[in-house]
Amino acid sequence: MRTPHSQQGFTLVELLVGATLSALVMSAILSSYVFLGRSLTRQANYQTLEAKGREALSYLRRDFALAQAVKTGTSPAADTVTLVMPGGEITYTYAASTLTRTANYGSNPTITLLRNDFCTCPAFAFEYFTTAGFPPLDQNTATTFVPYSIKQIRVSFTVQSPGTLSADTRATYQAVSARFLLRNRQLPNGT
Repeated sequence: MRTPHSQQGFTLVELLVGATLSALVMSAILSSYVFLGRSLTRQANYQTLEAKGREALSYLRRDFALAQAVKTGTSPAADTVTLVMPGGEITYTYAASTLTRTANYGSNPTITLLRNDFCTCPAFAFEYFTTAGFPPLDQNTATTFVPYSIKQIRVSFTVQSPGTLSADTRATYQAVSARFLLRNRQLPNGT
């Protein structure tokens, strides 16, 4: 025969204290998982942006190294440049948050750079320099628009995750290249 006093169990206060401590521990664990998930997603987004930036710089580096000249009759600007290549011409144009490489020869004439479903390019600029390393005072002659003094080009851009992603997982990648030397560019002879 059992008496009511011999039954063992938890009191209501002990249950409440245990439930509160369990809830605190579980919320700490959950918040650390959420933090880690966001950090890993942000890191993956950053790596995607960096890969797109490296891809664009790879095209630019190769084309600038092979360029014979900046095309005469054009006006190089911060958002566009046309290069004379051994096989034809290549134009880089930045518009609508996209850098486009257009060639008038080859099997793949138009390539979109610095933009896809995972990134957009809100800022891009070409900078031009003379053989002495200074910005050209006059890139074009007033009558024929011949870019006569450009020997080096530097590129700067910003690539970021699209606004459709959560603010906690968006990333931004900024790059400024070294000055690309137009190796095949002949020096101006003054005529």
